[in-house]
Amino acid sequence: MENVKRNILKIRALRDSHKLLFSAVFVFALLLLTWLLVPIIFETNDDAFLMGCVSGGRTGKPEANTIFSLFLWGRMASALYMIHAGIPWYTLSFLILIDLSLTAVCYCCVTAFPKWGGSMFCLLYFGMFIYYSVIIQFTLVSAYCGIAAISLMLIEKKEECSRKDIVIKNILIFFFMFFSVNIRSKVGYLVLGSAAAAVCFEVLRYFLKASDRQKVKKMALSFLVICSTVIISVGIHKIHEALDDWGEFREYHAERANFTDYSKLDYESNKELFDEIGWSEKFYVLAKGWFFMDERISTESFRKINERNVHEPIDVGFWYLHDNFPKIELQIKVWVVLLLFLLADALWHRKGGYGRNIVSFLWLFVWLAETLYFAHGGRMMERVVEAWTLLAVIPSILGMAGNGLETDRERKESVAVSAVVSVLALMLCVKCVRSPYGGLGAAGSFSHGRSGARTTQANGEDYAMAHPENLYIYEPSLSKGGGPWRVYPKSKPYNLISWGGSYYNSPLYYEQLRQNGFEHIYEEDFFRENVYFMAGKEPNEKLIDLMEEKFPGCTYEITDEGEGFIVYKFYE
Repeated sequence: MENVKRNILKIRALRDSHKLLFSAVFVFALLLLTWLLVPIIFETNDDAFLMGCVSGGRTGKPEANTIFSLFLWGRMASALYMIHAGIPWYTLSFLILIDLSLTAVCYCCVTAFPKWGGSMFCLLYFGMFIYYSVIIQFTLVSAYCGIAAISLMLIEKKEECSRKDIVIKNILIFFFMFFSVNIRSKVGYLVLGSAAAAVCFEVLRYFLKASDRQKVKKMALSFLVICSTVIISVGIHKIHEALDDWGEFREYHAERANFTDYSKLDYESNKELFDEIGWSEKFYVLAKGWFFMDERISTESFRKINERNVHEPIDVGFWYLHDNFPKIELQIKVWVVLLLFLLADALWHRKGGYGRNIVSFLWLFVWLAETLYFAHGGRMMERVVEAWTLLAVIPSILGMAGNGLETDRERKESVAVSAVVSVLALMLCVKCVRSPYGGLGAAGSFSHGRSGARTTQANGEDYAMAHPENLYIYEPSLSKGGGPWRVYPKSKPYNLISWGGSYYNSPLYYEQLRQNGFEHIYEEDFFRENVYFMAGKEPNEKLIDLMEEKFPGCTYEITDEGEGFIVYKFYE
């Protein structure tokens, strides 16, 4: 038994002396296993769209403007595709950022909690990180970078840090914050708010005599680095858009989002309003499905609808999370378990002080307040709430790290306890992995379920590239999933265009039209000789109804069929 304890202590000593190497190898092993078990895929069509922009699939050449992300990230990603168009830079960049971010979080956990760090990170990975480490979504990649920045801001080595160590740490914080705010600016603002709250809580610990002035100063310096990163990134983006004439589109985009992303205004009870803006009921039904190829789609028409449409607050409770956001419910359970365990451990060993540990529970109220704020606005976007959850969980846990190194005696006494805790953590990890809500099984089901949509979209793009003389308009049913490894080394499907979507009316949209010889495209242009539609199994009945309403006597014909899609055309 003594030999076993001695060997365990040697392993722990080796891990403690090479924390960064241990974290890098451990995280990469977990990710590699996850990627081998579940095929990597995009969660939504947003990432397929963004990848299409930076790779040149939309306009025929790599674009830095991506609508959702800031300019600097778009410029970097598009530059990589200019260097070599045959490499899936977009997806590879995200996988690298996920690996680096989780390595930073793991390193901070192992540094802050010498006894429990490895087991704690395992529970965080299988309970919170595993799903979006394989189901790629740019909002959560931004959040991963954000929690890495905050973790490094919070962490303080038990050994005395030199000025060189502080400089390196703040360079890394700048690196992670740069990608967080540039990949998804709204998440970057949440990271900024979370970092500010973390500094405030550390000041509170200082007044409770549970922290020292030096740590508060170091955190304040790191927070200034985070603020500077946001100011630089957003400032450059604003200057670029001002010079590139995106301001008018942003105004339209805000009104469009207000219309599409919230509960819709009832048509019958507001008929006089829709008559005023020229929307028939058939057009309104189609517009709800993102059909925007019409002159009646404008900033002004959306504004008039939005002024009338009052967004009702969402009543958020435990059952709401259970029914609508089961992944977040699982994350909250893991969070509470970890907080209670760390509190019990701290009080038992009288480490870190009561004040230091109880302050971390205030994060639960901060998380609730922000969640209620989202709900009050009338929209609960799952990925944003998940991002905010991670940005509350990680600083609350790292904030419970005690002060002082373990003595040799404490290390020896903790071996048996650590073994028991590790076994319990492993059991909880297995439970999280098997969970149908956010575990490995859920990720696998989603990935395999989207494989057909991914193949269909790729087939549609190949078909369009084989007929560059035509313009193909695809319906939302064909945009449910894009392949994360899709590249366009030679031809590009710039003649395949969405019938609306989030980029409609943008400079990017009109650039794609110009590449195909169009200045605009409305319903009357659907009769042109080289304009075709792509759909799933059948032509869209709502579109056919609208065309017959606007052009009585018009017909359509299915002209071709591919694997997973059909091609059809309208005739006067």
